[in-house]
Amino acid sequence: MSNNINKKIEIDVNEAVKLLTKLVETPSIKDKKNDEIINIIEKELKNIGCLTQLYIANSEDVADNPIFTPLPEGVEKRQKYITGTIKGSGRGKSILLFSHVDTENVVDRYLWNTNPFKLVKKGDKLYGLGTNDAKSGVAACIMALKVIKEMGIKLKGDVVGLTQNEKFGGAAGPLVVFTKIFPKKCKVDGALYVHAPESADGLGEIEVGTKGVLSFKITVFGKKPALREAGISNAYISIKDGINAIEKANEIINALKEYAKIRERKFNKKMEKTTFNIGSIKGGETPGVVADKCEIECSIVFLTEETIQSIIKEVNNVVQKDTEKDASLKKYPPKVEIIGVRANPAYNNLNDELILKLKESMKETGNYKISYFDQHIASVIRYPIGCANIPAISFGPKANNSYKPNEWVSEEQYIKSIEILVRSIIKWCI
Repeated sequence: MSNNINKKIEIDVNEAVKLLTKLVETPSIKDKKNDEIINIIEKELKNIGCLTQLYIANSEDVADNPIFTPLPEGVEKRQKYITGTIKGSGRGKSILLFSHVDTENVVDRYLWNTNPFKLVKKGDKLYGLGTNDAKSGVAACIMALKVIKEMGIKLKGDVVGLTQNEKFGGAAGPLVVFTKIFPKKCKVDGALYVHAPESADGLGEIEVGTKGVLSFKITVFGKKPALREAGISNAYISIKDGINAIEKANEIINALKEYAKIRERKFNKKMEKTTFNIGSIKGGETPGVVADKCEIECSIVFLTEETIQSIIKEVNNVVQKDTEKDASLKKYPPKVEIIGVRANPAYNNLNDELILKLKESMKETGNYKISYFDQHIASVIRYPIGCANIPAISFGPKANNSYKPNEWVSEEQYIKSIEILVRSIIKWCI
Protein backbone atom coordinates (compact mmCIF):
# COMPACT_ATOMS: atom_id res chain seq x y z
CA MET A 1 0.00 0.00 0.00
CA SER A 2 1.08 3.55 -0.72
CA ASN A 3 0.61 6.91 0.94
CA ASN A 4 1.00 8.85 -2.30
CA ILE A 5 -1.89 11.19 -1.69
CA ASN A 6 -1.28 13.05 -4.95
CA LYS A 7 -2.11 10.11 -7.18
CA LYS A 8 -5.13 10.47 -9.43
CA ILE A 9 -8.52 9.87 -7.83
CA GLU A 10 -10.61 7.72 -10.14
CA ILE A 11 -14.39 7.45 -9.73
CA ASP A 12 -16.25 4.69 -11.57
CA VAL A 13 -19.19 6.70 -12.94
CA ASN A 14 -21.19 3.64 -13.95
CA GLU A 15 -20.80 2.12 -10.51
CA ALA A 16 -21.78 5.38 -8.79
CA VAL A 17 -24.90 5.72 -10.94
CA LYS A 18 -25.74 2.06 -10.39
CA LEU A 19 -25.59 2.54 -6.61
CA LEU A 20 -27.81 5.63 -6.74
CA THR A 21 -30.21 3.69 -8.98
CA LYS A 22 -30.47 0.94 -6.38
CA LEU A 23 -31.20 3.45 -3.59
CA VAL A 24 -33.85 5.30 -5.62
CA GLU A 25 -35.56 2.03 -6.54
CA THR A 26 -35.88 1.11 -2.86
CA PRO A 27 -38.72 3.13 -1.27
CA SER A 28 -37.79 4.79 2.02
CA ILE A 29 -40.61 7.21 2.73
CA LYS A 30 -40.21 9.33 5.84
CA ASP A 31 -43.15 8.01 7.86
CA LYS A 32 -42.48 4.31 7.19
CA LYS A 33 -40.16 1.67 8.58
CA ASN A 34 -37.07 1.82 6.35
CA ASP A 35 -35.26 -1.38 7.26
CA GLU A 36 -35.00 -2.61 3.66
CA ILE A 37 -32.81 0.22 2.42
CA ILE A 38 -30.64 0.11 5.55
CA ASN A 39 -30.09 -3.61 4.92
CA ILE A 40 -29.04 -2.84 1.33
CA ILE A 41 -26.58 -0.21 2.55
CA GLU A 42 -25.21 -2.64 5.14
CA LYS A 43 -24.45 -5.12 2.35
CA GLU A 44 -22.75 -2.41 0.27
CA LEU A 45 -20.59 -1.37 3.22
CA LYS A 46 -19.60 -4.95 4.00
CA ASN A 47 -18.67 -5.56 0.36
CA ILE A 48 -16.34 -2.57 0.56
CA GLY A 49 -14.71 -4.03 3.64
CA CYS A 50 -16.06 -1.58 6.22
CA LEU A 51 -16.74 -2.56 9.80
CA THR A 52 -20.51 -2.19 10.12
CA GLN A 53 -22.72 -1.58 13.10
CA LEU A 54 -26.52 -1.50 13.12
CA TYR A 55 -28.35 0.53 15.73
CA ILE A 56 -31.96 1.26 16.59
CA ALA A 57 -32.93 4.90 16.99
CA ASN A 58 -35.88 5.03 19.36
CA SER A 59 -37.42 8.48 19.57
CA GLU A 60 -38.88 7.67 22.98
CA ASP A 61 -35.33 7.53 24.39
CA VAL A 62 -34.88 11.26 23.77
CA ALA A 63 -38.43 12.49 24.42
CA ASP A 64 -37.28 14.45 27.48
CA ASN A 65 -34.61 16.38 25.54
CA PRO A 66 -35.52 20.09 25.19
CA ILE A 67 -34.75 20.02 21.44
CA PHE A 68 -36.81 16.87 20.81
CA THR A 69 -39.47 17.29 18.13
CA PRO A 70 -42.41 14.97 18.84
CA LEU A 71 -43.29 12.64 16.00
CA PRO A 72 -46.79 12.86 14.52
CA GLU A 73 -49.26 10.12 15.39
CA GLY A 74 -48.75 6.99 13.28
CA VAL A 75 -45.13 7.77 12.38
CA GLU A 76 -42.58 5.01 12.95
CA LYS A 77 -40.79 5.76 16.23
CA ARG A 78 -38.08 3.09 15.94
CA GLN A 79 -35.75 3.21 12.94
CA LYS A 80 -32.60 1.34 11.99
CA TYR A 81 -29.51 3.27 11.11
CA ILE A 82 -26.06 2.03 10.22
CA THR A 83 -22.42 3.01 10.41
CA GLY A 84 -19.60 1.71 8.24
CA THR A 85 -16.05 2.35 9.42
CA ILE A 86 -12.61 2.23 7.85
CA LYS A 87 -10.23 1.98 10.80
CA GLY A 88 -7.10 4.11 10.84
CA SER A 89 -3.90 3.51 12.72
CA GLY A 90 -5.20 5.55 15.65
CA ARG A 91 -2.69 8.39 15.48
CA GLY A 92 -4.73 10.95 13.55
CA LYS A 93 -8.02 12.82 13.34
CA SER A 94 -11.16 10.87 12.50
CA ILE A 95 -14.02 12.04 10.32
CA LEU A 96 -17.74 11.31 9.98
CA LEU A 97 -19.56 11.33 6.63
CA PHE A 98 -23.32 11.32 6.96
CA SER A 99 -26.62 11.88 5.20
CA HIS A 100 -30.23 10.71 5.37
CA VAL A 101 -32.00 8.01 3.46
CA ASP A 102 -35.65 8.84 4.14
CA THR A 103 -37.50 10.83 1.48
CA GLU A 104 -40.66 12.85 1.15
CA ASN A 105 -43.86 11.17 -0.01
CA VAL A 106 -44.59 11.27 -3.73
CA VAL A 107 -46.37 14.59 -4.24
CA ASP A 108 -48.68 15.07 -7.25
CA ARG A 109 -47.72 11.85 -9.00
CA TYR A 110 -49.45 13.01 -12.20
CA LEU A 111 -46.94 15.87 -12.45
CA TRP A 112 -43.95 13.53 -12.49
CA ASN A 113 -42.57 13.07 -16.00
CA THR A 114 -40.82 9.87 -14.93
CA ASN A 115 -41.38 7.04 -12.45
CA PRO A 116 -40.33 8.49 -9.06
CA PHE A 117 -38.82 5.12 -8.09
CA LYS A 118 -36.66 4.77 -11.21
CA LEU A 119 -33.46 6.70 -11.86
CA VAL A 120 -33.86 8.36 -15.27
CA LYS A 121 -31.03 10.26 -16.98
CA LYS A 122 -31.84 13.27 -19.16
CA GLY A 123 -28.73 15.18 -20.17
CA ASP A 124 -26.79 15.86 -16.97
CA LYS A 125 -29.86 15.43 -14.74
CA LEU A 126 -30.64 12.23 -12.86
CA TYR A 127 -34.35 12.17 -11.97
CA GLY A 128 -35.96 10.18 -9.16
CA LEU A 129 -37.41 10.53 -5.67
CA GLY A 130 -34.61 11.29 -3.23
CA THR A 131 -31.94 12.10 -5.82
CA ASN A 132 -31.76 15.58 -4.32
CA ASP A 133 -32.98 14.93 -0.78
CA ALA A 134 -30.72 13.08 -0.03
CA LYS A 135 -29.90 9.71 -1.61
CA SER A 136 -27.18 11.27 -3.77
CA GLY A 137 -25.54 12.26 -0.48
CA VAL A 138 -25.84 8.74 0.93
CA ALA A 139 -24.47 7.22 -2.29
CA ALA A 140 -21.59 9.72 -2.38
CA CYS A 141 -20.56 8.75 1.16
CA ILE A 142 -20.60 5.03 0.31
CA MET A 143 -18.67 5.57 -2.92
CA ALA A 144 -16.06 7.72 -1.12
CA LEU A 145 -15.45 4.90 1.37
CA LYS A 146 -15.07 2.46 -1.54
CA VAL A 147 -12.56 4.69 -3.36
CA ILE A 148 -10.49 5.17 -0.19
CA LYS A 149 -10.35 1.40 0.25
CA GLU A 150 -9.36 0.83 -3.38
CA MET A 151 -6.63 3.49 -3.26
CA GLY A 152 -4.94 1.58 -0.44
CA ILE A 153 -3.96 4.73 1.44
CA LYS A 154 -2.93 4.22 5.06
CA LEU A 155 -5.03 6.59 7.13
CA LYS A 156 -4.21 7.54 10.70
CA GLY A 157 -7.75 8.50 11.65
CA ASP A 158 -10.97 6.50 11.27
CA VAL A 159 -13.51 7.23 8.54
CA VAL A 160 -17.10 6.61 9.63
CA GLY A 161 -20.05 6.62 7.24
CA LEU A 162 -23.49 7.08 8.80
CA THR A 163 -26.92 6.64 7.22
CA GLN A 164 -29.99 7.66 9.18
CA ASN A 165 -33.59 8.86 9.06
CA GLU A 166 -34.11 12.50 9.98
CA LYS A 167 -37.13 13.89 8.11
CA PHE A 168 -39.24 14.37 11.23
CA GLY A 169 -37.14 16.91 13.09
CA GLY A 170 -34.30 14.49 13.77
CA ALA A 171 -36.20 12.46 16.36
CA ALA A 172 -35.85 9.20 14.42
CA GLY A 173 -32.09 9.40 14.00
CA PRO A 174 -29.74 12.33 14.59
CA LEU A 175 -30.89 13.31 18.08
CA VAL A 176 -30.43 9.73 19.28
CA VAL A 177 -27.15 9.33 17.39
CA PHE A 178 -25.46 12.47 18.67
CA THR A 179 -26.75 12.38 22.25
CA LYS A 180 -26.74 8.63 23.03
CA ILE A 181 -24.30 6.87 20.69
CA PHE A 182 -21.50 9.08 19.40
CA PRO A 183 -20.46 10.67 22.71
CA LYS A 184 -20.00 7.20 24.19
CA LYS A 185 -19.08 4.80 21.38
CA CYS A 186 -17.80 6.65 18.34
CA LYS A 187 -15.38 9.51 18.79
CA VAL A 188 -14.78 11.63 15.68
CA ASP A 189 -13.07 14.98 15.26
CA GLY A 190 -15.13 16.44 12.43
CA ALA A 191 -18.23 15.74 10.36
CA LEU A 192 -19.21 16.30 6.73
CA TYR A 193 -22.92 16.26 6.01
CA VAL A 194 -23.47 15.50 2.32
CA HIS A 195 -26.68 17.02 1.02
CA ALA A 196 -27.52 19.09 -2.05
CA PRO A 197 -27.64 22.75 -0.94
CA GLU A 198 -31.12 24.13 -0.29
CA SER A 199 -30.18 27.11 -2.47
CA ALA A 200 -29.59 24.76 -5.45
CA ASP A 201 -26.20 26.44 -6.02
CA GLY A 202 -24.35 23.14 -5.84
CA LEU A 203 -20.65 22.56 -5.27
CA GLY A 204 -18.74 25.51 -3.90
CA GLU A 205 -21.37 26.41 -1.34
CA ILE A 206 -20.47 25.33 2.20
CA GLU A 207 -23.08 25.38 4.93
CA VAL A 208 -21.23 26.67 7.97
CA GLY A 209 -24.11 27.41 10.30
CA THR A 210 -27.82 27.05 10.81
CA LYS A 211 -30.60 29.16 12.25
CA GLY A 212 -32.62 28.10 15.24
CA VAL A 213 -36.40 27.99 15.28
CA LEU A 214 -39.05 28.02 17.96
CA SER A 215 -42.76 27.66 17.22
CA PHE A 216 -45.27 28.01 20.01
CA LYS A 217 -49.01 28.09 20.61
CA ILE A 218 -50.80 30.28 23.12
CA THR A 219 -54.30 29.10 24.00
CA VAL A 220 -56.48 31.87 25.42
CA PHE A 221 -59.61 30.86 27.29
CA GLY A 222 -62.93 32.62 27.72
CA LYS A 223 -66.40 31.78 29.02
CA LYS A 224 -69.73 31.41 27.31
CA PRO A 225 -72.67 33.26 28.99
CA ALA A 226 -75.58 31.36 30.51
CA LEU A 227 -78.31 30.37 28.03
CA ARG A 228 -81.91 31.53 28.19
CA GLU A 229 -83.04 28.49 26.12
CA ALA A 230 -81.19 25.20 26.35
CA GLY A 231 -79.97 23.87 23.02
CA ILE A 232 -79.90 27.26 21.29
CA SER A 233 -76.21 28.19 21.27
CA ASN A 234 -76.63 31.97 21.07
CA ALA A 235 -79.76 32.45 23.19
CA TYR A 236 -77.92 34.13 26.05
CA ILE A 237 -79.52 35.68 29.11
CA SER A 238 -76.97 38.46 28.68
CA ILE A 239 -74.04 38.32 26.28
CA LYS A 240 -72.19 40.73 28.59
CA ASP A 241 -71.84 37.93 31.13
CA GLY A 242 -69.49 36.08 28.78
CA ILE A 243 -65.73 36.42 28.29
CA ASN A 244 -64.78 36.42 24.62
CA ALA A 245 -61.51 34.53 24.13
CA ILE A 246 -60.89 36.22 20.78
CA GLU A 247 -61.03 39.67 22.36
CA LYS A 248 -58.68 38.54 25.13
CA ALA A 249 -56.38 36.93 22.54
CA ASN A 250 -56.12 40.33 20.87
CA GLU A 251 -54.63 41.71 24.09
CA ILE A 252 -52.04 38.92 24.08
CA ILE A 253 -51.29 39.58 20.40
CA ASN A 254 -50.61 43.26 21.15
CA ALA A 255 -48.20 42.21 23.92
CA LEU A 256 -46.45 39.85 21.50
CA LYS A 257 -46.12 42.66 18.95
CA GLU A 258 -44.36 44.77 21.57
CA TYR A 259 -42.06 41.85 22.35
CA ALA A 260 -41.29 41.52 18.62
CA LYS A 261 -40.34 45.21 18.50
CA ILE A 262 -37.96 44.72 21.43
CA ARG A 263 -36.30 41.82 19.62
CA GLU A 264 -36.05 43.90 16.46
CA ARG A 265 -34.27 46.73 18.27
CA LYS A 266 -31.99 44.37 20.18
CA PHE A 267 -30.83 42.03 17.42
CA ASN A 268 -31.52 43.51 13.98
CA LYS A 269 -29.63 46.81 13.99
CA LYS A 270 -27.02 45.76 11.41
CA MET A 271 -28.52 42.60 9.91
CA GLU A 272 -31.61 40.49 10.36
CA LYS A 273 -30.66 37.93 12.99
CA THR A 274 -34.17 37.09 14.11
CA THR A 275 -37.74 37.19 12.84
CA PHE A 276 -41.08 36.99 14.62
CA ASN A 277 -44.24 35.85 12.89
CA ILE A 278 -47.82 35.34 14.04
CA GLY A 279 -48.81 32.63 11.61
CA SER A 280 -52.21 31.42 12.73
CA ILE A 281 -55.17 32.58 14.83
CA LYS A 282 -57.99 30.12 15.40
CA GLY A 283 -61.02 30.71 17.56
CA GLY A 284 -64.76 30.78 17.73
CA GLU A 285 -67.57 28.76 16.18
CA THR A 286 -70.12 31.03 14.52
CA PRO A 287 -70.74 34.82 14.45
CA GLY A 288 -73.39 34.73 17.15
CA VAL A 289 -71.58 32.49 19.64
CA VAL A 290 -69.13 33.82 22.23
CA ALA A 291 -65.74 32.19 21.70
CA ASP A 292 -64.47 30.36 24.77
CA LYS A 293 -61.11 29.44 23.23
CA CYS A 294 -58.66 31.07 20.82
CA GLU A 295 -55.30 29.70 19.69
CA ILE A 296 -52.41 31.89 18.53
CA GLU A 297 -49.51 30.16 16.75
CA CYS A 298 -46.20 31.98 16.31
CA SER A 299 -42.71 31.30 15.05
CA ILE A 300 -39.37 32.85 15.98
CA VAL A 301 -36.36 32.16 13.77
CA PHE A 302 -33.04 33.21 15.30
CA LEU A 303 -29.34 33.33 14.56
CA THR A 304 -28.42 34.76 17.94
CA GLU A 305 -26.80 33.47 21.12
CA GLU A 306 -30.24 32.53 22.47
CA THR A 307 -31.72 29.08 22.96
CA ILE A 308 -35.27 27.82 22.60
CA GLN A 309 -35.37 27.55 26.41
CA SER A 310 -34.38 31.18 26.95
CA ILE A 311 -36.84 32.46 24.34
CA ILE A 312 -39.81 30.44 25.55
CA LYS A 313 -39.07 31.75 29.06
CA GLU A 314 -39.33 35.29 27.69
CA VAL A 315 -42.59 34.46 25.89
CA ASN A 316 -44.04 33.05 29.10
CA ASN A 317 -43.01 36.23 30.92
CA VAL A 318 -44.72 38.38 28.26
CA VAL A 319 -47.94 36.38 28.56
CA GLN A 320 -47.79 36.33 32.35
CA LYS A 321 -47.20 40.09 32.56
CA ASP A 322 -50.19 40.76 30.32
CA THR A 323 -52.31 38.27 32.25
CA GLU A 324 -51.65 40.10 35.52
CA LYS A 325 -53.20 43.26 34.05
CA ASP A 326 -56.55 41.65 33.23
CA ALA A 327 -59.00 40.06 35.69
CA SER A 328 -60.49 37.75 33.07
CA LEU A 329 -57.11 36.48 31.94
CA LYS A 330 -56.12 35.95 35.57
CA LYS A 331 -59.30 33.93 36.14
CA TYR A 332 -58.69 31.82 33.01
CA PRO A 333 -54.89 31.86 32.50
CA PRO A 334 -53.58 31.37 28.93
CA LYS A 335 -51.54 28.28 28.19
CA VAL A 336 -48.18 28.47 26.37
CA GLU A 337 -46.73 25.37 24.68
CA ILE A 338 -43.93 24.62 22.20
CA ILE A 339 -45.10 23.02 18.95
CA GLY A 340 -43.50 21.63 15.80
CA VAL A 341 -39.78 21.50 15.01
CA ARG A 342 -37.59 23.18 17.57
CA ALA A 343 -33.87 23.85 17.12
CA ASN A 344 -31.05 25.91 18.55
CA PRO A 345 -28.66 27.72 16.19
CA ALA A 346 -25.29 26.15 15.43
CA TYR A 347 -22.14 27.87 14.21
CA ASN A 348 -18.66 26.98 12.97
CA ASN A 349 -15.54 29.11 13.13
CA LEU A 350 -14.77 30.04 9.51
CA ASN A 351 -11.10 29.37 10.20
CA ASP A 352 -11.82 25.85 11.42
CA GLU A 353 -9.41 23.36 9.86
CA LEU A 354 -12.27 21.21 8.51
CA ILE A 355 -13.62 24.12 6.48
CA LEU A 356 -10.15 24.90 5.15
CA LYS A 357 -9.60 21.29 4.09
CA LEU A 358 -12.97 21.13 2.34
CA LYS A 359 -12.25 24.40 0.51
CA GLU A 360 -8.91 23.02 -0.69
CA SER A 361 -10.59 19.86 -1.91
CA MET A 362 -13.25 21.81 -3.82
CA LYS A 363 -10.61 23.97 -5.49
CA GLU A 364 -8.53 20.94 -6.48
CA THR A 365 -11.55 19.07 -7.85
CA GLY A 366 -13.18 21.76 -9.96
CA ASN A 367 -11.88 25.17 -8.87
CA TYR A 368 -15.37 25.94 -7.58
CA LYS A 369 -16.20 29.41 -6.37
CA ILE A 370 -16.48 29.14 -2.59
CA SER A 371 -19.36 30.69 -0.70
CA TYR A 372 -20.60 30.32 2.87
CA PHE A 373 -24.22 29.73 3.82
CA ASP A 374 -25.79 29.99 7.27
CA GLN A 375 -29.42 30.80 6.46
CA HIS A 376 -30.91 27.29 6.48
CA ILE A 377 -33.39 26.77 9.32
CA ALA A 378 -32.79 23.78 11.61
CA SER A 379 -30.14 22.07 9.48
CA VAL A 380 -29.08 18.68 10.81
CA ILE A 381 -25.51 19.95 11.33
CA ARG A 382 -26.86 21.39 14.59
CA TYR A 383 -26.78 17.92 16.16
CA PRO A 384 -23.06 17.11 15.97
CA ILE A 385 -22.19 20.73 16.79
CA GLY A 386 -24.63 21.25 19.64
CA CYS A 387 -25.00 17.75 21.09
CA ALA A 388 -21.56 16.19 20.60
CA ASN A 389 -19.28 19.23 20.27
CA ILE A 390 -18.11 18.08 16.83
CA PRO A 391 -17.44 20.68 14.10
CA ALA A 392 -19.79 19.88 11.23
CA ILE A 393 -20.30 21.46 7.82
CA SER A 394 -22.41 20.56 4.82
CA PHE A 395 -21.97 20.52 1.06
CA GLY A 396 -23.40 18.65 -1.89
CA PRO A 397 -24.07 18.52 -5.62
CA LYS A 398 -26.30 20.82 -7.62
CA ALA A 399 -29.89 19.56 -7.50
CA ASN A 400 -33.43 20.84 -7.45
CA ASN A 401 -37.15 20.14 -6.96
CA SER A 402 -36.80 18.85 -3.44
CA TYR A 403 -40.32 18.32 -2.00
CA LYS A 404 -41.66 18.61 -5.57
CA PRO A 405 -42.28 16.41 -8.61
CA ASN A 406 -39.34 15.71 -10.94
CA GLU A 407 -36.66 15.83 -8.27
CA TRP A 408 -33.17 15.69 -9.80
CA VAL A 409 -29.45 15.86 -9.16
CA SER A 410 -26.61 16.79 -11.51
CA GLU A 411 -24.72 13.63 -12.49
CA GLU A 412 -21.47 15.54 -12.99
CA GLN A 413 -21.66 17.21 -9.58
CA TYR A 414 -22.73 13.97 -7.90
CA ILE A 415 -19.53 12.36 -9.19
CA LYS A 416 -17.46 15.41 -8.27
CA SER A 417 -18.89 15.38 -4.74
CA ILE A 418 -17.43 11.88 -4.32
CA GLU A 419 -14.01 13.14 -5.37
CA ILE A 420 -14.26 16.09 -2.98
CA LEU A 421 -15.12 13.69 -0.15
CA VAL A 422 -12.13 11.48 -0.96
CA ARG A 423 -9.74 14.43 -1.04
CA SER A 424 -11.15 15.79 2.23
CA ILE A 425 -10.83 12.41 3.96
CA ILE A 426 -7.20 12.10 2.91
CA LYS A 427 -6.31 15.64 3.98
CA TRP A 428 -8.05 15.21 7.35
CA CYS A 429 -7.11 11.66 8.30
CA ILE A 430 -3.64 11.13 6.85
